[in-house]
Amino acid sequence: MRQLKMQMKVEQMMMNAWPALHTIDYDGWKVCFASGFTKRANAVYPLHEEAGEQHDWAGKIDAVERMYAMQGLPSIFKMTDEPRLSLLDQQLSVYGYAKEGATAVLTCSLAQVAEPAKQTVEMSMQPTARWLARYAEMSGKSKLDMAIMQQMLARIEKPACYVILYEGDQDVACGYAVLEDGCTGLYSIVTSPAYRNQGYGEQLVLNLLKWAKLSGASEAYLAVVQDNAPAVRLYSKVGFAEAYRYWYRFKPVAMLS
Repeated sequence: MRQLKMQMKVEQMMMNAWPALHTIDYDGWKVCFASGFTKRANAVYPLHEEAGEQHDWAGKIDAVERMYAMQGLPSIFKMTDEPRLSLLDQQLSVYGYAKEGATAVLTCSLAQVAEPAKQTVEMSMQPTARWLARYAEMSGKSKLDMAIMQQMLARIEKPACYVILYEGDQDVACGYAVLEDGCTGLYSIVTSPAYRNQGYGEQLVLNLLKWAKLSGASEAYLAVVQDNAPAVRLYSKVGFAEAYRYWYRFKPVAMLS
């Protein structure tokens, strides 16, 4: 039960820190839409699925597929390794949903986190034009993606901190953190391609965690794609360890009949 509560808490915090542009509550599921920008913001979150009970999944899944098809979007479910979701995950596979995007959610206690050695940072409570421009440059996001992302960030209602780490006159890394209920989540962590594998990502993370700790947080979490070995090593070095895993069940855009 404790593991279930922890997962549900983190999943809800993720929704708050990376908010969809529109969310529908549908019979215990959160159905999220954000113009197709990222799977996480355009997926079904079966947060209140009951363990061991087979509902009218065929009808519910069909309804969800129609919702997404009306937006010209594929149908996506965000699943975790929580046992209560195993039956639904199996059923989605039977209905033709492919499994992809295996991701680990990592957590750490801020009590054990080191102080950043490099504190040449610009911090803001809102995503400034400079932060947005640097994130776009470092991540390679398109103008359309950034326009949607800016709308999503504007919907964050919890305290947030946007950080740019710089070296001399060069901005080398950026990311943001969101604080909720004594816990902080790290998002959009990226280092400029020319400055990768030089320790700047670690220093950016440590600065974000310092802000969180000073703001009253005691724990932190983040999500990292499982096969991203460099990122996994970086976060492990800082003190993060795996708490649970999630993945997506994906089906192409359905044809309405």
